[in-house]
Amino acid sequence: MDNLLYFLLTNIISLLSLITLIVLIVIHIVKKTGFKVIDYLAVLICFIGMYLYIPALLVAWGFNYQNPECLEKALKLSINPYEKRLCNKYLAEIYAADIFNQRIKDGNKAIDYMEKALKGEYEKYVVETTMLAHWYSLKGDYKKTEDLNKNLKINALALRNIYITNNEYQKAIDTFSEKNKGVENFLKADLYKKIGNTEKSKEALKIAQDAYKKQISSYNTASDKLKYEEYIAKYKSVEAYKSWLNTMRKEFKFD
Repeated sequence: MDNLLYFLLTNIISLLSLITLIVLIVIHIVKKTGFKVIDYLAVLICFIGMYLYIPALLVAWGFNYQNPECLEKALKLSINPYEKRLCNKYLAEIYAADIFNQRIKDGNKAIDYMEKALKGEYEKYVVETTMLAHWYSLKGDYKKTEDLNKNLKINALALRNIYITNNEYQKAIDTFSEKNKGVENFLKADLYKKIGNTEKSKEALKIAQDAYKKQISSYNTASDKLKYEEYIAKYKSVEAYKSWLNTMRKEFKFD
């Protein structure tokens, strides 16, 4: 179910339930008739329909304002399995995000909530599973990272993180696509250098330098160029990449 469709349907159901309840009450007042068993059942259904609006509203607030407290409350109040999965997914993303207040960033919480959201259905949710594998790789969980990537059936960035951490440089090289002509090849060049393959190292370095020159020339301001330099710094060497991984572990509170 699409997230927008979920919010739309929930609001429609809640509104229709409210209207139906009002109509039922008005009809019985006008006709001056008592409630029968079926009427009480209809009223109960209406209350359930209206109740759905409460956790849905908390989900909307929690998502729009990146408020984990609202999402936690929605999780407790929700009776909709899809809604619960959505809450867990949003909570995971909040605790892993770079753009929000760093004080709430927590890798272990991100992993825990995403695992609850996926419930082992990794192949069904490829994007979320890729995120989860990346977090496990930053944590240093070799087995879990490999297991998740078997479900994804790709040599993902997460595996590269694990292999570089464990000095398995040939395996790290194998995670690069031959179609990759970007600045990541600085890292690939140094990986080849580590295993003594000078020729391949020079080839990868040439690709990286060409990509760098093309990209850096597209920036007009010094600040944009500086941001780009900071972004690619981690690819300049294996040691720089390991340093970046250590920084990420600290940010995610894995260390």
